[in-house]
Amino acid sequence: MGRWMLCVMLLCAVSVLGVNGAAMGHDEAEGKKMDEREWIKPKALEKGDTILFVAPASPMNKVRMERAKGRLEAMGFKTKQASDIWRTNGYLAGSDERRAQELMNAFTDPEVDAIFPGTGGYGTTRMLDKLDYEVIRQNPKMLIGFSDITGLHLAIGRHSRLITFHTPNTMYGLGSEGNLSDFSAKYFFRAIMAEQYKKGKAGYVIKLPEKRPEGMPAMRTIHGGKAKGRLVGGNLSLVAATMGTPYEIETKGNILYVEDVGEKTYRLDRMFSTMKLAGRLDELNGVILCHFTRAGGDEGDQTLDEVLDHYFKDLGIPVVAHFSTGHHKYNASLPNGAMAELDADVQTITILENPVELE
Repeated sequence: MGRWMLCVMLLCAVSVLGVNGAAMGHDEAEGKKMDEREWIKPKALEKGDTILFVAPASPMNKVRMERAKGRLEAMGFKTKQASDIWRTNGYLAGSDERRAQELMNAFTDPEVDAIFPGTGGYGTTRMLDKLDYEVIRQNPKMLIGFSDITGLHLAIGRHSRLITFHTPNTMYGLGSEGNLSDFSAKYFFRAIMAEQYKKGKAGYVIKLPEKRPEGMPAMRTIHGGKAKGRLVGGNLSLVAATMGTPYEIETKGNILYVEDVGEKTYRLDRMFSTMKLAGRLDELNGVILCHFTRAGGDEGDQTLDEVLDHYFKDLGIPVVAHFSTGHHKYNASLPNGAMAELDADVQTITILENPVELE
């Protein structure tokens, strides 16, 4: 190889490395900027506001959604929905592209004040890479829901820095035959309604009733103490499914809350093991372990409490178990991304800021 050709190749290599290095530096700077951006809040709801129903995961149940729609309208809200809201594609409510488009349209529609997914099921993770998180940040609106909607809570929290709400949804709660339980209704409307916030006073306390309603499990303190941090989490299956992706949970300095339904204890064990091996449990300030509805195993298997103790007892941070959030008639709403304090000794969660904008 001639000396001239060697020089040309070296110059090309340096040029490529320089461009890639500059691009990498830009991307890293953008990523850091995104992580450090201030969290923003959606507007609190008032009677007369418009709620849009969307189907970002599994197909909607028409009977339940119509029931929820009637109840919300009776309270003074306006409701709307896409003309193809009942679409189906197997276990999905339409194609990934259509579901993503519907959600983006909801955020950019000037007539819409809040976005209510009809149900969870499955599907949000398939569309996370199709959402425009900067557009969502520029059009902050209230987003509620739980279960598979956790995918949206995680992704929007990480990339839009918008507080969202882990709450009962249209099909399981607002659209249930018996409506929301008094406990669920109390903290649902406490979180989202402007009239619930006193002027000049920030935050509120979430506490389980001293006299437990039938079927509400008693809370258990695994490790005492107080912890402050942002509330992050949701459905454990979704938290585990997004590990290693650009949408994974941010646990450093935060308070984790997780719930699930229909998972055997060995599967819960596996998902907690994933978080532990990824170092996510070691970064936490506190933990709220919620409903693990219909969790169980075969005879001789570890119990749920044994699994929870194995992963959380020796972390040296405040941890409570059996908090009433999740797939259960007693489902307290939590503002995902809001600053909070967990007091594991008295078993309370204090929301330290108003998670909504008040006019």
